[in-house]
Amino acid sequence: MSSAERLPAGAQWLAGPPPRASRFGEPARFREGLYRISPRCLAWMVPNGSWGETNIGLVEAEGASALVDTCWDLNYTQEMLAACAPVLERAPVELVVNTHADGDHCWGNQLFPGRPIHATHACIHQMHHMNPRALQALKLGGRVLRHLPLAGLDRFGHYMSGMFAPYDFAPVRITSPDQGFSGERVLDLRGLQLRLIEVGPGHTDGDAIVHVPDERVAYAGDILFTGVTPVMWAGPVESLVAGLKRLQALDVDIIVPGHGPLAAPADVQDVIDYWDHAQEALHRCLLQGMAPDAAARSVVLGAEFRRRPWAAWDSPERMVTNAYTLYRHWGARLPSLPGQLGVMDLMRRQAALAFALPQATPRGMHAF
Repeated sequence: MSSAERLPAGAQWLAGPPPRASRFGEPARFREGLYRISPRCLAWMVPNGSWGETNIGLVEAEGASALVDTCWDLNYTQEMLAACAPVLERAPVELVVNTHADGDHCWGNQLFPGRPIHATHACIHQMHHMNPRALQALKLGGRVLRHLPLAGLDRFGHYMSGMFAPYDFAPVRITSPDQGFSGERVLDLRGLQLRLIEVGPGHTDGDAIVHVPDERVAYAGDILFTGVTPVMWAGPVESLVAGLKRLQALDVDIIVPGHGPLAAPADVQDVIDYWDHAQEALHRCLLQGMAPDAAARSVVLGAEFRRRPWAAWDSPERMVTNAYTLYRHWGARLPSLPGQLGVMDLMRRQAALAFALPQATPRGMHAF
């Protein structure tokens, strides 16, 4: 096992599905399922941490529990809850926290009617930025587009249909959090303190982390990816790095990232280093007059990038989205499509880079 695959001291796998490949058919780099990571903290970990392979937090107190995030669809949320049944029978879910508004962290909310759902005000404002029905339609439409070798539509269709293939968005009805906060909020879960800390904007507008001080555990949401290329939809990068440094400074032993294997505070530095390199290299490209797509390709294919650990992380093509976000904050004039159309256009551009990286994982999204 690599250091990324070894469990931190005290972490123990408890339950889950039989050993299987990742949702995208890749060999699993760690075992899927429920892990106990401290006496009262658990995590549902999903290999390998790519699209929708989301980690979920579960904090158990005396007779009640708190869930940190839900899954991208109802099927996977229900599978997770079934495996957690021995814990939930003695400590039913009393409250839910959403770390941000991306669907793979909140589209299972509807399975918790009547429970308070906490999130930042910015997260709540952004909850409807993506429509489950639109993604379901794109999943089906992508199967058609992949047969149209015109202007890259075949690659875009293959990329998107592959991304959504494991998921069923049709039954999803967005359920917004009803308990908003800004800055910081402390929740009392039957005597156990949960610190909700706003760290956005960064990955999205409404990012938050959940710190359980007595257990020396933090649930990072998507400001932290481990072994997986991070993505910055909102920015600015200075705010995202500040959030990572705040996470790094917490007095914890184990961090549950939004995607990828369990982490220690030292692992946060790898992601900070990625962002430092990305913004320096992309800014040079901007000064040379390169468009974001070309800049992202130049950086990812560059010798310096290939020498660093990031070259082996899942989904390196996300550098395209990161380039567009950075360019936007640097004041560059960019083509812009509104809302979901803009996101799909970014995915089209990412697909083009993914097909130029034949060794990148998950391979099924860029290999016909």
